[in-house]
Amino acid sequence: MILLSKIEEARKKITFAEYLLSQDDSKEFAAGAMKHIIDASKLAMEELTKFDAKQVKNIPLITQHFKKFKDEPYKEFHRFYIKILDSEYNSLQVSTNALKTVTDFVNQVEENRQVK
Repeated sequence: MILLSKIEEARKKITFAEYLLSQDDSKEFAAGAMKHIIDASKLAMEELTKFDAKQVKNIPLITQHFKKFKDEPYKEFHRFYIKILDSEYNSLQVSTNALKTVTDFVNQVEENRQVK
């Protein structure tokens, strides 16, 4: 069995979401795409924070952790992350915008990991 890194797993989730959103009737797949997008954001959060899967759902812990980021490009991502965790509204436009934001975040986390 091959173990994927959190970033590789997040990229697979993003690929699934992109596929769903590229379908002709993608409005029907927006909720499924959003699930993959949220999963990708959780995996990237785990990689960045080194928290486990349960801890990345702990809003006060995430907020506290992000307060220490000053100049990092992802310092405000936690606000978006908290919003999508609680959101039940999954339109095509919301899913498409979330996909772009999460893809950017995953890229930034990966770049941060490579620098260190």
